[in-house]
Amino acid sequence: MRNQFKYFFNAVVHEDLFFTIYDYLRFHPQVAREYYKVLTIDDLDKMSVEDWKDVAEDVIYWLEHDQLPKVYVLNDDDNSPGMDTWGTLYYQTLAYMGRKKIYGKTIRQMELGEIVKACRDCIEDFKDLRDEIRELNDNDLDKI
Repeated sequence: MRNQFKYFFNAVVHEDLFFTIYDYLRFHPQVAREYYKVLTIDDLDKMSVEDWKDVAEDVIYWLEHDQLPKVYVLNDDDNSPGMDTWGTLYYQTLAYMGRKKIYGKTIRQMELGEIVKACRDCIEDFKDLRDEIRELNDNDLDKI
């Protein structure tokens, strides 16, 4: 089985949540620099577990209040959503659907209500993953 976590000097974060946090910080550079003191990717190693949980909380809010309202139906000929709409939520919902294997159809086969439900389920999963952010233990040290 593939490793599903990213290991930093101070924290262990599920990879799907990490990539969403990474997108958030990338698309909100002022927040990254001024609030989280992340100027380069190396600065992520300096973040504490509480810092990771704080930024995860911001990410969840961003997904719920900025991206979720912009969800629309996609057909097979449409381009994937971009960052000006619901791009991060789209890709993370796809990852969530692949991980959970509970929907029985692709996102492009879904109607709007089904897509919104899958996105909400993904956001709820991120809330659980936020709570699972933890400090490294001895078993993690060789994975940094």
